[in-house]
Amino acid sequence: MDETRSRHKRRRDSSSPPLDVASFDRNVFPLLLAAASSRTSPNQHSRSVLRRFLRSRLALISTRPSSCTTPKSLLPDGLIALLPLLLTSRWPSVVRLSADVVRSAALYSIEMNEVLALNGEIAKGLILALGNGRRQVAKTVCNAILDLSISQAGREQLCKALSVERLLSLFYQEVQVNRVLAVHQGMRKEAVECSKGRPMNESFVALILAAAVTLINSSTEDFLDRIPSELVKRCLPLLQEIWKKSRCPLLHGNGQRCWHIMKNGLPTTIFKLSMNQNLATWNYDKIRVTMFGDAGSEFVTFVSKYWEKSPVLLSEAIKNLEKENGVFRCLINSFNHQSTNDILDSVLMKLVSCQPLASDELDINCFLNENSSLGSPLIYGLDIRVVKAQQVSSESFKKKEVHFFDSSSGTLFSEGDYATKCKKAFQDGFTIALRGMEFRFAEIASITRGLADLFGQPSVGANLYITPPGSQGLTFHYDDHCVFVWQLFGQKYWFVSSSPTSILPRLYEPISSLPSIENEKEGGLQMFLNEGDILYIPRGCPHEAHTKNDAYKPQQELCSGLSLHLTLSMEVEPPFAWEGFAHVALHCWHEMQKEASDCIPSMEARRRKVFSVFLLHVAIKLIADDVSIFRKACLIAAKFVEHHADTLRLNQKANFLKIINIIDFSSNFMETFEKTVVQEANDNFLEWMRWLRHLPQRGDEDVKIDFDDPSRMRSELIELSIKGNEEMKDEFFQTKSRFCRSLVYEEACRMFQVMLEKYRRTRNQYMNGMLALHT
Repeated sequence: MDETRSRHKRRRDSSSPPLDVASFDRNVFPLLLAAASSRTSPNQHSRSVLRRFLRSRLALISTRPSSCTTPKSLLPDGLIALLPLLLTSRWPSVVRLSADVVRSAALYSIEMNEVLALNGEIAKGLILALGNGRRQVAKTVCNAILDLSISQAGREQLCKALSVERLLSLFYQEVQVNRVLAVHQGMRKEAVECSKGRPMNESFVALILAAAVTLINSSTEDFLDRIPSELVKRCLPLLQEIWKKSRCPLLHGNGQRCWHIMKNGLPTTIFKLSMNQNLATWNYDKIRVTMFGDAGSEFVTFVSKYWEKSPVLLSEAIKNLEKENGVFRCLINSFNHQSTNDILDSVLMKLVSCQPLASDELDINCFLNENSSLGSPLIYGLDIRVVKAQQVSSESFKKKEVHFFDSSSGTLFSEGDYATKCKKAFQDGFTIALRGMEFRFAEIASITRGLADLFGQPSVGANLYITPPGSQGLTFHYDDHCVFVWQLFGQKYWFVSSSPTSILPRLYEPISSLPSIENEKEGGLQMFLNEGDILYIPRGCPHEAHTKNDAYKPQQELCSGLSLHLTLSMEVEPPFAWEGFAHVALHCWHEMQKEASDCIPSMEARRRKVFSVFLLHVAIKLIADDVSIFRKACLIAAKFVEHHADTLRLNQKANFLKIINIIDFSSNFMETFEKTVVQEANDNFLEWMRWLRHLPQRGDEDVKIDFDDPSRMRSELIELSIKGNEEMKDEFFQTKSRFCRSLVYEEACRMFQVMLEKYRRTRNQYMNGMLALHT
């Protein structure tokens, strides 16, 4: 009977006709304000008034009245002003109904959602209501936060109200480390219920986490940086554990909103909370001693004699191994090396895909926005290859690479499945090659950071190769980057050709075909790498390696057993080669000339000056296509030992002066103009310039080069040259002459360092985020 009366009462409450705005402001608002302000003593009548009104307003919004009903008539300004007070009421039922009104209004339309968001006090009221102490109230409020956050304005106001901190604190209180397993079991139970078609309620933890994930994933770095670091450190392990457990198959296809948000958005949340964390890094000096020996002169000798010139075995690593060197021990302890299966398990299990970061990407948020598959399983060909070199025929020494998996399919490897198949492939003689180990193992990451610092580069890559006995993985090939091959377990036979490519290959340039290995054997470097050995191979230097018997070595030296080695890849990105430094120097010089250009009254003359600089950039690129020194790594930011630093800095400056002389002597206007305008009108020849957009430019648009859209620059150049090509030619030679006789080396060094820090920051953020997904 009581339930019947209650239902009738709710029906009467919900059937109240809508009030126009003027009537609400005149009659209802004072009554609601008086009821909401009644805090001094219990007042059942005030509570009843508020509840009846909120229910009727909730019913009105939920029924979605006719199109002639305006958002303001559904949600008058007076009610919006009262909502923060109602959300902090001492009556839980009023708080829940108020949060439900916010939910319904936020979902009614984007316009109404933004109206709510404009009142920042509503977001603050929701956050305060989370601390109400009642579980059902908090669940309703979490749902309201989720619904308000569907608009950009709503997310911004919630972030300003410190909602992320409050949600993470509440999450930490609900899920302590010893309760993560229980949470996961609850998730599995609810997933089973859902799979059987039974209704299920969102758990409180799921609601909190879904709201936190939504807000964190839409937050800027400024907002994320305001979250207390101690709170992040406490919550991250819990988030990582829940995410890894949530990857179970039972949750796939679960349609519940909160579980969907959590499962798909949690990897991005973990990434974003981790990307600015300070992780341990081996000091560059420790890396130098480990790889090149105690004396600073040995690193100097390596740079002057071998770097980007010829291969060399760094035997000092063996001595360091005997001394129980910390870097090497730290590295090999990353792997469980009790047995072959242990090694394979330690490097194959719990891995996720590491989508590549674009070479000119300096905004980590752009990467995150474009990669919705963060946290997905490994992708064949991108993250892992399982390959074996086989002879084409018994009459030929030529070999081909055979893949265990379909090399063109981009197969996704499910957890556990690919590890079993890889073990089978390993038993059949296939090498397992894993890319991006610096994103998967913290110990490897700390070494690559130190090595990048030592050579003054933004980052260093790391690939791992596990080769079974009597086998070869990759065929005879060369790389577009220098590598340090570090033998971790077992031993491997290497052959490195003494005939490198005629010019240093750039990153991502097409690899040319190579002659048969047998034609290269004479004079090449042949050696066994034992545990702890490091072999340096310059880019463009052909090589191969295997663990099988070889006719060129006596029987007692033949390799036996599994081989595991790490390659540390020094990838010289465009800004950090000498060609890039020349572009930076020209840019610095152009910026210094802008003040003088401001005095030129003719717009056409000013544009000719800009395009002469643009053409000189193109000329530098054309020269670098044929002259190796432009492709060499610029080591201006390298960390040389102090008493050798001055000499090496002078050497770097001498390289720059040599490059300037080549530019002065070899730049040709007609060749550059034709290459830019005539011959390459329909291809992406000028796309290499896009990284220059990261260099700061000042002044009006008419004195700026649009590096982001070089094709537009080409079109304008054509228009300008039609009016007077001879004037353009004269301006080009004057620009070249003035630039080549200017003293911009110090300014270019400073700009180079700024660019280096920008690149390094983005790559470190990416590394930190990926490591957090593998911890």
